[in-house]
Amino acid sequence: MNIRPSIVAIIGGGVSGTLMAVQLLRQALVPLQVLLFERMTGVGRGVAYGTENHEHCLNATAARMSALPDDPGHFLRWVESRQGQTGYPDRVAGGDYLPRWIYGDYIQTLLEETIGRAGPEIRCEVIKGEVADIETESGEVRLRCGDGRAFVADRVVLALGNLPGEYPIRRSLPVYNTQRYVHVPWRPGVLAGIAPEADVLVVGAGLTSVDIILDLAALGHRGVVHALSRRGLRPQVHETHPPYPAFFAAEPPPATILGLWRRLRGEVRRAGRQGIDWRPVLDAVRRETPAIWSALSWEERARFMRHVRPFWEIHRHRLAPAVAKKIEILRAAGRLRFYAGRLEALLERPDGVEARFRERGTMRRNALRVAKVINCTGPRSDYSKYQHPLLINLLARGLIDHDPLALGLNALPDGTVLGYRSGPVGWLFTLGAPLKGVLWECTAVPEISRQAQLLAGRILAG
Repeated sequence: MNIRPSIVAIIGGGVSGTLMAVQLLRQALVPLQVLLFERMTGVGRGVAYGTENHEHCLNATAARMSALPDDPGHFLRWVESRQGQTGYPDRVAGGDYLPRWIYGDYIQTLLEETIGRAGPEIRCEVIKGEVADIETESGEVRLRCGDGRAFVADRVVLALGNLPGEYPIRRSLPVYNTQRYVHVPWRPGVLAGIAPEADVLVVGAGLTSVDIILDLAALGHRGVVHALSRRGLRPQVHETHPPYPAFFAAEPPPATILGLWRRLRGEVRRAGRQGIDWRPVLDAVRRETPAIWSALSWEERARFMRHVRPFWEIHRHRLAPAVAKKIEILRAAGRLRFYAGRLEALLERPDGVEARFRERGTMRRNALRVAKVINCTGPRSDYSKYQHPLLINLLARGLIDHDPLALGLNALPDGTVLGYRSGPVGWLFTLGAPLKGVLWECTAVPEISRQAQLLAGRILAG
């Protein structure tokens, strides 16, 4: 008698979904069918690694970017094996910050090679399509695509990635419906048509804005790019330092943000007295973040979001040195200007857009005349407000719910999704960005790859 293989459906073919598929295929010992759904052409790249701009670099060194937690040198060896190929470096070292498109190639190749090595009863099918609904009928989980196709699965993994950001001003504005405003900066062609000498406003000064600034420069833009953010904070720069030993593990982590802040500041001062930079100290915290975050109440997590998050982000998510140098060259040349303030109005004018903002710490108001406004405020986290058919239907069925801070989906730390007032949904899981409220540090490749490894083991164990 033929036994139907277990079927795991993965919704989303970006990095998190692709690594989930890789781990399922690598760990499976019994018949398994993986269905990997992706609405775009190709898998494994997502937004970050789908870029074609060679100046968009990884924010971590090559030595730290292996997609396989049990093989830390895998990515570096893979790049070394391609030396001499078009676009690839002739020489590569573990401390290099490589272009992100190379990493997209790496993830795609990893999936292809993993599929090729899988046994005859362990298969993966990449399905180009967008899942619009999931329903259960007589104990059967059925996925329905927007084009009417239906698929059956035993387990489902939501690898949703990051959602488009919020509007810079949370009210409907006529300018939002014009060609002078770009809401999703990662879509192809959004910078086309900007005159070389025209001024541009990017709302936000984080990593997304850095990508857009580099894109404009690569297109030959010579006008002024104005970067406006609430606090005027900018990402710090990576430097090479020896690893710092874990220091939170010596005793239980403080259960308050104030206590955590004091311990971290104390350790930075202690390291400074030994001539050690703050960067490796902060990197040491990264390894312990899940335990630290889990020890905090939701009230303390909310306090972190109000008071600490902006400062944490710019120190934790740093720029590759070469990227930081290019940004500084543009700033020194007067082609890039940073402002700290609150955006108050975007008004359409015959020659473009007038952006009015109040400068931080003052009542002084300022205005900029630009040809285009580009939203670079970063990804949205509240999945309950994103008008996508799948999320709308899952919310309506009570199969998903946002976490108490609306940072992602409500779930257990192992990725099991919690339904609305119904506890764990035994067949529904997630990883990556939707776990931000639960794990906080969960969107970088080292964290995602580890999540995928552990979640695959749990799913395959039944």
